[in-house]
Amino acid sequence: MAVALGTIPCCSHAAQVTAIRRAPWSCNKLLQCRSRSVKHTQLVRAQTVEAPARPTDTAAKVEGGRQTPSYVSLSDKYAIVDAAGTQMLLEEGRWYTCNRLQAEPGSTIKFGRVLASKENGTFSSGRPYLENVTVEAEILEELKGEKVIVYKMKPKKHYQRKNGHRQPLTKFLVTKISTS
Repeated sequence: MAVALGTIPCCSHAAQVTAIRRAPWSCNKLLQCRSRSVKHTQLVRAQTVEAPARPTDTAAKVEGGRQTPSYVSLSDKYAIVDAAGTQMLLEEGRWYTCNRLQAEPGSTIKFGRVLASKENGTFSSGRPYLENVTVEAEILEELKGEKVIVYKMKPKKHYQRKNGHRQPLTKFLVTKISTS
């Protein structure tokens, strides 16, 4: 529940008083007038505004000791992999992008650095990696990320540098998560 105080005309010189505040109760508040010529306060009664109710289909479920919303659909089989310097949660049949991998489009790669996996309701984690789990993926394409502009400037020294960068990325499709 949020308390919202809207724009209220204040006194005769038509200055506007604006306030927005979050509180679980309704209360009165003294507001300062924004007029530059006259300084005075005005007592304003707050109105309670009901927050919109969450849809019933987003009920939370307990997954591995943590509560996850139902709109996050984790399948029964997934793996957490260390790939290209980042940790990624991978599921079969889904495609992902990561920093560029040294592989040609159309080729198949295996991720051997699997940190954790879940299969048939059993979760296993490695120290640091699992020895018997591999993830196979097919390289779909190599692409570039969004352009990032880097601008350097030193004031009063006539030093300005503008540089752009597009990170090379690899898009891949996870074909199989296998346990040997």
